[in-house]
Amino acid sequence: MANVNQVLVISPEKEHHEKITAAMNRCGLISVCCVKLDEARVFMDKEKFGVVFCHETLPDGDFRGVVSAARPTPVVVLSRFAEWDHYLAALRAGAFDYIACPPDSAETERILWSAMGNPREVAAVAVH
Repeated sequence: MANVNQVLVISPEKEHHEKITAAMNRCGLISVCCVKLDEARVFMDKEKFGVVFCHETLPDGDFRGVVSAARPTPVVVLSRFAEWDHYLAALRAGAFDYIACPPDSAETERILWSAMGNPREVAAVAVH
């Protein structure tokens, strides 16, 4: 069973780690951060996470490897491109959702609660 109190953030961008971690802290969750796919696999072998946020491209792979390794955990793809084609490609590859970077706090929280299947929290974020 997944530890719904932990979120894995995989991104070579320090700013993305910081923004997502701040959003997780506001939600009362713990963030575990890493930079590479290989590091993420080590974390995922040891722990189960409620949600994984992953940058579209990584130094040693991309989000597709994360989606495959994380199953059935929902993976949210982070991308520099706010383009429909990138969004659809991520969803077709099995991602739960897609966020254009830099990630917006409210959007991050909304997607987080949605991925974790908590509609009451999604509604609370939408109201703010």
